[in-house]
Amino acid sequence: MDDRGATHLLDLTVRAEPVDGRSLGETTSSLYLIVLRGDVPGRMIRLGPGIQTIGRGQENRISVPDMSVSRVHARLLVDDVGRIWLTDDGSTNGTYLNGQRLTPHQAVRVCDGDRISLGPSVVLKCLRTDPLDERHHREMFERSVRDPLTGLYNRGYFVNQVDVLAQQVFRGDLGLAILMIDIDHFKRINDQYGHTIGDAVLREMATRLRLSTRADDLVARYGGEEFVAALPIASPTQALDRGRRIWQSLRGQPVAAEGQTLDVTASVGIAYAPCDLPRPTAALIAIADKALYRAKERGRDRVCYDDGLTRDTVQADASNSEIQPGITTVDVDAYVDPVAPEAVEPANLSES
Repeated sequence: MDDRGATHLLDLTVRAEPVDGRSLGETTSSLYLIVLRGDVPGRMIRLGPGIQTIGRGQENRISVPDMSVSRVHARLLVDDVGRIWLTDDGSTNGTYLNGQRLTPHQAVRVCDGDRISLGPSVVLKCLRTDPLDERHHREMFERSVRDPLTGLYNRGYFVNQVDVLAQQVFRGDLGLAILMIDIDHFKRINDQYGHTIGDAVLREMATRLRLSTRADDLVARYGGEEFVAALPIASPTQALDRGRRIWQSLRGQPVAAEGQTLDVTASVGIAYAPCDLPRPTAALIAIADKALYRAKERGRDRVCYDDGLTRDTVQADASNSEIQPGITTVDVDAYVDPVAPEAVEPANLSES
């Protein structure tokens, strides 16, 4: 998860290395493609000088991981005077300029305001911007993908991007872990201390979550007091270890807000899919949510792992943190350091 306020985009990434020794800022800093329809509408894709391929494959300068887009779908050329030329590269579903399908391998001029369609699903708009327009577009895009209270990504952005992340990690021989995270007794915190302190708790827990995750993790506020994280992970044991460390970072120190000090804890549910047994991300989210429910049912302030294969529940052996074949649910209060009884009830709040 980025910690500098810049959105980390997965589905339309531009490889922005200099071309012919010229930097992008020196030549075509005002040339952009704006995503009108696709995974993340509003995205600004900066165009560099020279040839830029567009397609589903990661080898393209502009990568669009949509199944209706060919591996190498089209080519854009920005010439020495800043004109843009578009060529269909023999794509299956066609490249369209303002609704007209292009003849493969024949370059056509693209003008300011023109719309480029890559098959039926992706629509881009060519735009030349001045600095004020560029800033406005970027601010509007950030507002559309960020949760205003915590600064984390919002649920819509997470749902749009998690499939893309899954495709990337499975191709790279990694698995994917989904963590569903819920602040314990949050309703009681709001009821007893008020929404101002409740908001401060959310911001602090979001900050701890951001600092305990990595740049290639995808972290979002899922709704209310619930957060979600998608982590590229090599094994279920590593998924459990990462979940344990994130859980410990959330509950490790009291939260200070408006003169109050609260012992806030969290419950975590984990699901994992290896690269040789990929699963739909919606299924992983549902399994992680079920594991979260199990963690809360068993008393909160703990981590539960579920591989979703059976309904068996097995207590982890504290002397052996490896997840053995056939163990489908791990209650991590036996795996991690014991939880002090007083830490389960934040600020002496009753069960809710």
